[in-house]
Amino acid sequence: MTKPKSDSSAAAQNTTPASQNPTAPITDQNASSTASTQQAPLPPQDLESLQLALANAQQRVNEMTEIAKRATADLQNFKRRNEEERGSLILFANTHFLQGIFPVIDNLQRAFQHIPEDVQTNEWVKGLYAIEKQLISTLNNLGLEEIPTLIGSPFNPNFHEVVTQGPGQKDAILECFEKGYTFKGQTIRPARVKVGDGTHEA
Repeated sequence: MTKPKSDSSAAAQNTTPASQNPTAPITDQNASSTASTQQAPLPPQDLESLQLALANAQQRVNEMTEIAKRATADLQNFKRRNEEERGSLILFANTHFLQGIFPVIDNLQRAFQHIPEDVQTNEWVKGLYAIEKQLISTLNNLGLEEIPTLIGSPFNPNFHEVVTQGPGQKDAILECFEKGYTFKGQTIRPARVKVGDGTHEA
């Protein structure tokens, strides 16, 4: 009769070292060793190198920011100067044109002053008046304005040119010999006037 194998023999055969079993759980000692390796502080030399690199990067960012600000300001100044120069060129061109057309306007107005009364109602004379009025209106729309020269108003050196003086209130306009004009707020031809010298007529 055969005897059954003992339980101790079977247990011995089924015993396998934990290190040889891939499914065996990691011990607390191994986990602690791994965690300590991952959380190890950087050496002082590496930390200083990182801090220096960060400071250099921040300084570079600040420099690039200042360069960008200066470039933006320079661009805005360039646009402003360009607009000012463009406006100055337009003003110069228009002023040059107006200086050439003023004699035509003066001659028209002088001619109107000498038209005989018996023909002032003729249609062709009315047509000339209409043309002169349309011309002045067009120039006014472009920015041309006539300088006021009311008799008795004070002389202003920014708008008037004294041609002669006579008895009357000091520096008061007595007569206008030639109309003056401003364009876009700037005097391009002063009005030529006669002013009082502060004496009274005998």
